[in-house]
Amino acid sequence: MSDALVIGAGLGGLLCGRILSRKGWNVTILEQGIQAGGALQTFVRCGIRFDTGFHSVGGLAPGEPLDQVFRTLGLRDLPWYQVEADEIVGGTLPFLRLSSGWSEEVEHVADPYQLSVWRLQGGGKTLCDALCEGQKVLLRKRVTSIHDHEVTCADGSSYRADVVVSDIHPLVTMRLLLDPVRRAYTRRLESLANGPGVFTVNIQLRQGEMSPVNHSIFLDDTVMIHFGEADARGFARSVDLMGFEMPGQARHDGEGQDREARAEELIRKAAERLPELPSSIERYWTSTPATWERFTGTPGGSAYGIMKHSRLDYIAPQTPLPWLFLTGQNLGLHGILGTSVTAINTCKSISQ
Repeated sequence: MSDALVIGAGLGGLLCGRILSRKGWNVTILEQGIQAGGALQTFVRCGIRFDTGFHSVGGLAPGEPLDQVFRTLGLRDLPWYQVEADEIVGGTLPFLRLSSGWSEEVEHVADPYQLSVWRLQGGGKTLCDALCEGQKVLLRKRVTSIHDHEVTCADGSSYRADVVVSDIHPLVTMRLLLDPVRRAYTRRLESLANGPGVFTVNIQLRQGEMSPVNHSIFLDDTVMIHFGEADARGFARSVDLMGFEMPGQARHDGEGQDREARAEELIRKAAERLPELPSSIERYWTSTPATWERFTGTPGGSAYGIMKHSRLDYIAPQTPLPWLFLTGQNLGLHGILGTSVTAINTCKSISQ
């Protein structure tokens, strides 16, 4: 039996672990955080569950793209339920579009959502728990170096394997790597631009004051609005606002007035579509691009990682080292579908 080490227990890393385990590999997944899942993680405030980055998926109806992928991966039987089509107001999230080098512009993240939109009972934690089941996931294992099939962690532990798969950003992976690789490879990675960082406002709503919107709302290319699960009476308990900050904009990393001002700005923006929102807020919590960078390891706290403006921006799973592979949304298309397809391609490359 061959051994594989996976760095990062985000969606891509967990999927690679699942696929390789099914192929007979002995897999160990190293995660720097206190829980697995990456952007699938959830957290609880005042008894309310909030999702971090996972809110819905597209194209999960029979015969649609994600349905075919998730059936292959054994994830279609989770408690998915269909919701209304997403609402796009005044924009189309241009930073997620493919243009140069393609025959036509393709909203490669939004396309599956135009087929059907689905949510998952329990949110991202349900998907994370399903992927972790039966896998060896070691938490609080922050990787500090990669060298010749061996991975060393901040706590002094080290692990060797026939194959190492990195689910963290390719450039971050190269900075951890002690083995020499040709400069042209790292220079190309450095030339690829990351997408915008994300500032999040997680809002607890006053009980019985707002009805949830049964889909996600995209406002003017800059703000996403996602309602959480309703209470027993059908009222909304929470809503998440995600504001995108393109490179060069203020990072809003501080704890003071600047951070509060950004949160209030996003609330005012959301109120253009949901005028009852401001008066229904009980309290809220925020995270900045710097929070996301610490959380995911993606430079600038980018929610979607390396942007794909043409086919030339794609990154192959195989690195110049025959034992080191990459996975995750930084390689190919973004989102749940893109990350899932990339994980399959990574495992195919390992098997070749």
